[in-house]
Amino acid sequence: MRPPCEIVQREFLPAVRTQLAQSLQNKGLSQMEISSRLGVTQAAVSKYLNQSSPQSELSEEIGELVQRLTDMIQNPETKADAIVKELCSACMFSRLGSTLCKMHQNNVNALKIENCQICSQLLGGSDDDLSERALVISDMQDALRTIVNSSSFERIVPQVRANLVACTSDAEGIEDVAGVPGRITIISGRAIAPLGPEFGASRHTAELLLNARDIWPNVRACLCVSGRDEVVKASSRVGFRVTSLTESESDASKISNRLRSMRKSVGKAVRYPAIHVPGGFGVEPILYLFGASATELSQQCLKISDLINA
Repeated sequence: MRPPCEIVQREFLPAVRTQLAQSLQNKGLSQMEISSRLGVTQAAVSKYLNQSSPQSELSEEIGELVQRLTDMIQNPETKADAIVKELCSACMFSRLGSTLCKMHQNNVNALKIENCQICSQLLGGSDDDLSERALVISDMQDALRTIVNSSSFERIVPQVRANLVACTSDAEGIEDVAGVPGRITIISGRAIAPLGPEFGASRHTAELLLNARDIWPNVRACLCVSGRDEVVKASSRVGFRVTSLTESESDASKISNRLRSMRKSVGKAVRYPAIHVPGGFGVEPILYLFGASATELSQQCLKISDLINA
């Protein structure tokens, strides 16, 4: 059990950090500045600067990568995720039939004999499970950008804050449902997602989504918003088919039972089902909206929030 990550950790990353630290020093950056840009300790930077860069089959690829990273780090407009993406892209490229792939097969002869294609399958999109999970995260990120760029979404965010979840087509449990850690909150009058989407980040809303997906197979996303009367009316105006509980309820299975009753009365040809859970003593009303994707659902929700008076 020797994955290519061994070579990445042992040879690729140390060489990149060493050469990058030295390249940045040559550009006039201090040890403290290099430490900050690389996200490592100053002691580590000192070690990188005082050791020779190891030579290996990876040297040419690393040299080209370091030059790109040096230019990016010197540009004050470059964001941290762009630097990480550049690093990971170079690693993945090398694992797809290039130098890291060859080094790995040479180190693990059994893989060479079997003509290993694991990285090509996983990174090339041949693995359906990984590909779909990546698509769910991308869908969530697009939806969250739509929400946080809106000037009206905050009008439908409940006091307990909103949450958005989306699942894979074969989701079986909450670990197959991506949510927003910390929920979607309000800061300075605008909707903000403090953290990016993660699988397993929401239990209650995820359970509701899974149950709704069992009722309507086309449903892949759920967004909980304020259940105020004006929001419920606006959601109906933009196309949501809303059913309501008679009293406040927090149990996901009991809330879902109402959705099943709705399915019996209206059939399965419902594009945007929704369920309204009324408030109670010390409990605010919540509206759960469902759709085929997080992006589509977020766009529908902006139609709702635009109808609500500021």
